[in-house]
Amino acid sequence: MKIFYYFVFVLFFGACSVTTEESSSDYGSSDGTAAAPVELTVGTAKAGSVAKYGYSYYKFTTSSTGAGSYKLAIASLDITDSYSSSSKIISYIYGVQATPSSYFSSQSCAISCTDYFEYKNGDASTTYYIRIYGYGKGTYSLTLSQGGSEGSVSNPVELTLSTAHSGTIDNLAYSGNSYYKFTTSAADNYTLTMTNSDSLDCQLYSNSGFSTTVTYSSYNDCTAGTNLSETFTGAASSGSSSGLSASTAYYLKIYGTRTSAKTTTYNITVAPEG
Repeated sequence: MKIFYYFVFVLFFGACSVTTEESSSDYGSSDGTAAAPVELTVGTAKAGSVAKYGYSYYKFTTSSTGAGSYKLAIASLDITDSYSSSSKIISYIYGVQATPSSYFSSQSCAISCTDYFEYKNGDASTTYYIRIYGYGKGTYSLTLSQGGSEGSVSNPVELTLSTAHSGTIDNLAYSGNSYYKFTTSAADNYTLTMTNSDSLDCQLYSNSGFSTTVTYSSYNDCTAGTNLSETFTGAASSGSSSGLSASTAYYLKIYGTRTSAKTTTYNITVAPEG
C-alpha cells in the first residue's frame, strides 16, 4: 500500500508541474530602452518587435537640410496573444529622450499602416524619439521617410528673390504646412506667384516664430485657390501700399485646405515689383 500511495503522489505532483509549465506565457521581446533607443535610418527598413504589455524605443535624427514632415510606415505587422479585444500597437513620437510621456502625436495600428505624426514638421539636425506599445506580442518592419511638407518654424526654407523654388506640401487643412523665408532687397511691394494645381493658402509673418502677421492682412495673405498669386504691400492702415521694409527677413507659411491629405507640388517665387 505504501508503494501504491507513493506512486499516486508522484503522478499528482508531476501533473501539477506540467500544468504550470503549459500556463506560462511567452510575452515576446521589445527593442531598445528609454535610455538607449534603437536608431532608425531615414529611408531604410528596420525589423522590430514589441512585447505584450511592453514598450519598444527608437530614435531618428534629421539631416542639416531635413526640416519638414516625416512619416513612419509600419509593415508586415503581426500581433498575437493580445490581452484584450483590441489587437494593435500604438506609436508615439516625442522630442525629449528623458520624457517619453510628453509625446506630441500618437496613432493606433491594428494592421500595416503609416503614422504621419499628425503632419507636424520636424526641425533640421534634430533627434526625435518613437515609442511603440504592444496590445499583444507584435512583430513588424519600420521604415521612416520624409513627408511632403518642407521647412519648419525653426528652419524655414530660404527663398532666393526672383528665383523659382520647387516645393511640396502635405496638403491638409489645419495640419499640412510648409515654411519659407525671404529677405527683401529694397523697400518695395513683393509678389508671390505659385503653380499649385490643388488649392492652397498663405500667410505672411514679420517674425521668425511665425506668430506676428504683417498688418493689414487682406493685403498680405492669399485667397485660397490654385495658382496662388499675392502682392505683399506691407503694413498699412488703409488700402494704400507702404511696401515691405528694405533688407528685412519675412516669413511665409503655405498651408493646406483639403479635408483629406494629398501631396501637392508647385513652383514658388517671390519677387520685388521694381
